[in-house]
Amino acid sequence: MSEIEERLAQVRARIAEAERRSPYGQEVTLVAVTKFHPLEDMEEAIRLGVTQVGENRVQEMEEKRRSLSAPVVWNLQGHLQKKKVKKAVACADLIQSCDSEEILKEIDKKAESAGKVQDVFLEFNISGEESKYGFSPEEFKNAVEAAKACTHVRVKGLMCMAPNEEPEKTRPVFREGRRLWTEMKKEFPEGQITILSMGMTNDFEIAIEEGATMVRIGTAIFGARQYH
Repeated sequence: MSEIEERLAQVRARIAEAERRSPYGQEVTLVAVTKFHPLEDMEEAIRLGVTQVGENRVQEMEEKRRSLSAPVVWNLQGHLQKKKVKKAVACADLIQSCDSEEILKEIDKKAESAGKVQDVFLEFNISGEESKYGFSPEEFKNAVEAAKACTHVRVKGLMCMAPNEEPEKTRPVFREGRRLWTEMKKEFPEGQITILSMGMTNDFEIAIEEGATMVRIGTAIFGARQYH
């Protein structure tokens, strides 16, 4: 058994345990975050049954997508610059980091030009940290109205990140994330808002206990990143 296979099995077991503890009875989708990891690691994870991968940078996603033939859902989850939106729309199945009205409008414009409807999540900065991007909870109504005005954007859910603290301290952020997601469901057609993306290597079990339906995990599967 390879290291990746072993780690992936452990992550899946921990997800299953957290699902059992969750009061919401939800099924959780795993996004394997492959940023800064080589293509062969991604290929191994897919061979082991991973169906969704996550990248933070458009350029890295573009390069890997060109080289990878296996069917997989590509999630872009890093902060998206306006000048990179055209390429993001071309290569991302799902943009999780829709973090401002300006980016929403730009995605809408570029998706229309590309003849597609782009699936996105609205990203909320619930903790209020300056280092994080996203709409504030107070901007909820504005974010929703801006999204509704976009004809080539389809909002599928909400994404948030908790502070890098002791896992238990992240619970209030995830709890607020679920509250906003529940409110979001009322604002869009029934069945459209289905995914609550929150939780990473350090805190995904707490996130699941608080209702996450998708977790984004890299280090716990692939080990420490080789930054370049």
